[in-house]
Amino acid sequence: MTQDFAKIRPEPLLEKKPAQAPPAWSMMITGIVVGMALGVFASVLVYVAGYVPPINNGPQPAAMVAERDNSAAATPENIEGETPELRLEFYHELANYEVPVDATPVEINEASLDEPMAVQYMLQSGAFQQRERATQEMQRQQSLGLEVAVVSEQLNGRTLYLLQSGPYQTQRQLDTAENLLRRNNINTLRTRVQ
Repeated sequence: MTQDFAKIRPEPLLEKKPAQAPPAWSMMITGIVVGMALGVFASVLVYVAGYVPPINNGPQPAAMVAERDNSAAATPENIEGETPELRLEFYHELANYEVPVDATPVEINEASLDEPMAVQYMLQSGAFQQRERATQEMQRQQSLGLEVAVVSEQLNGRTLYLLQSGPYQTQRQLDTAENLLRRNNINTLRTRVQ
């Protein structure tokens, strides 16, 4: 008896249900546990290998270090049994390497700070491509008590908006403004008034 296998219908395959991914919180907990286990295992390996640095109890006062050095030098058993401590001598040797300089000391008296300067300076405290940002920074610096203005300049075909204050007539005014900007983390650039 012959059968025609082409006419036989195959049995329906079982319906395939897609596997659901585990919840995200279980994956996170699994990652944390595996990470902690690997960290503990690596720490044990480092400890067993002997790569653990010695415990440092922090810096000791100089008087205690000098006293310990004097007492260690006095006892002969310390000389044979222990290795000597590292002694840094460059603190004492730096005085021997002074470099003579041909400089004339200048005394700065308070009256010279209030005298008008021969060259007047402006302080530039920002350069922006957008006028709105320059205006915001100008308002911030004005709230600090400075007289700041936005000046537009053409540079390589682009317009830059520069924040400038001054001109300052005396050295004291210039130093006061620079210190105020520096305390507020604002960098400055001195420019000469021509």
